[in-house]
Amino acid sequence: MLARSLLAFTAIALLFSGITHADQKDKKKRTGTLVGEIKSSKVSPNGKNQIIEVLASGEEKARTYRVQYDPSVKGPIPKVLEAVKAAKVGDRARLEWIDTGEGLAITAFQLLKKMEDGEKKDK
Repeated sequence: MLARSLLAFTAIALLFSGITHADQKDKKKRTGTLVGEIKSSKVSPNGKNQIIEVLASGEEKARTYRVQYDPSVKGPIPKVLEAVKAAKVGDRARLEWIDTGEGLAITAFQLLKKMEDGEKKDK
């Protein structure tokens, strides 16, 4: 009888551990969109990516981002990398990011048009 109880308990424990493990696999990664000012831009240590620091509106400290890895090209997403490299310190940009577990990675990037002083007064 004790052996049956132990076997039943073990089966139930395995069932619940499988559910917990499956839930962790299905968990979505953190993502977001932000608009901010580029504070710094530099080539990554391996020379294959670009690392930028962006100060988002309402934040006190800039965060570091790099371009997301694309397995099909075995490197950073080409169009996004090109846009990030073209951006200059001081530009405003809109970017979409994902938390890869190794840092924040840019999945989409767009430079925003700077408004002239006259345009601000008109709007």
